[in-house]
Amino acid sequence: MNISIIGRLTGPKGDIAYQILSKIAPQFPEVKFNIAGGPVTDRFERLISISDNIEFYGFVDDVPNIIKSSDLVIGAGRVAIEALQLNTPILAIGEKQYMGILDNANIKLAQVSNFGDCALDEAHDFDQISHDLKSFIESNYQQDDLSEVVKQYSPKAVLPKINQVYAHALTDVTFSKQKEVAVIMYHRVVDGPLTDSKFNVYIAKDKLDWQIGYLKKRGFDFVTFKELASGVRVKKPIILTFDDGYEDNYLNLLPLLKKHQAKVVIYCLGDRSIKSNIWDEILGEPRANLMIDSQIKECHDSGLVEIASHGLKHQHLPDLNNKEACKELELSKLNLEKLINDKVVSFAYPYGDYGKREESLAYEAGYDFAIGTVNGPLKLTDDYYAIRRIQIFSNEGKLSFWKKTSGFYLRLCKLKGKDF
Repeated sequence: MNISIIGRLTGPKGDIAYQILSKIAPQFPEVKFNIAGGPVTDRFERLISISDNIEFYGFVDDVPNIIKSSDLVIGAGRVAIEALQLNTPILAIGEKQYMGILDNANIKLAQVSNFGDCALDEAHDFDQISHDLKSFIESNYQQDDLSEVVKQYSPKAVLPKINQVYAHALTDVTFSKQKEVAVIMYHRVVDGPLTDSKFNVYIAKDKLDWQIGYLKKRGFDFVTFKELASGVRVKKPIILTFDDGYEDNYLNLLPLLKKHQAKVVIYCLGDRSIKSNIWDEILGEPRANLMIDSQIKECHDSGLVEIASHGLKHQHLPDLNNKEACKELELSKLNLEKLINDKVVSFAYPYGDYGKREESLAYEAGYDFAIGTVNGPLKLTDDYYAIRRIQIFSNEGKLSFWKKTSGFYLRLCKLKGKDF
């Protein structure tokens, strides 16, 4: 049987390796203890002269090969992760904590401590380690199925998390000093006032034309969440968002964006079989067509529209179980990314309703940002998965529009004790 200790042989890790090799290895003369790492100092050299079952490889380039040739690996941190990926049993012992041989019972606790490296100091019980090794050696050990844990460390899972860290750091640099960034919410952009709308989630295109022009005159920079993630730096940012992906966004909004060279974010559904606002139709709202695939792609290709996700079917996420909610977030992202051949970085919670679970699911699904409606902190950088918006109504007056885009509207409302 081959047991491999992998890691540096200095500091606390070196002390742990020395204790195992000097006190425990002699108890199992029939077992070969291979050590990959270094430096091999005098105290380790002396062990070679008194033990026939210890071999030092020094520093090696092909760690995976060492792991694959081992019946058990002793290590922590990245060594433990590599052993898991190669389906090799791992006895996890780090600088701070001894976790034991990893199985379904202790794997989550081991992950939290980086497999024993990051925790409160805990004296290692080498008698317990010896007992666990004896049980492993003398038994026909069967490794638990830890494949779901292994998936968490795949490049496909890890890379988006790294990108999220950088996206938020870049946004912090530009926006953390700004007390309030107006994130404006619209829906439909229609030819003129509607007389049969029940919810009035629209704005007339002439009024929107004036509003965009007015924002430009006041020196605003139109930015998108994708630009935030890439580190855009502007003096006076504003973010215009449009929910649901209505066909009139293509017919009426896109020409205005080209006219003013303004940028917006449009939140579309990932289920491309849904052709209209069926969630509102059942409540008495007139039918309104959604954009078809080619229109969404043309908006994206214009360079003026960030296409983002509004879920698969515009479902109320808090009513769904975890599996259903995950599907809404993950599959909608995947479908839209395939459609536009680009990354989808932001998500708008349907109905603006969400809680800590939904925030966590948005993060886990790989979104850099998630937005609600009139809920969330006043400052954009306080919580990237609970970004608050300001709604613009169809009958919004000029003075009211100025207030809502002033950069102090949310704080003013809070000061006055008003509901947003």
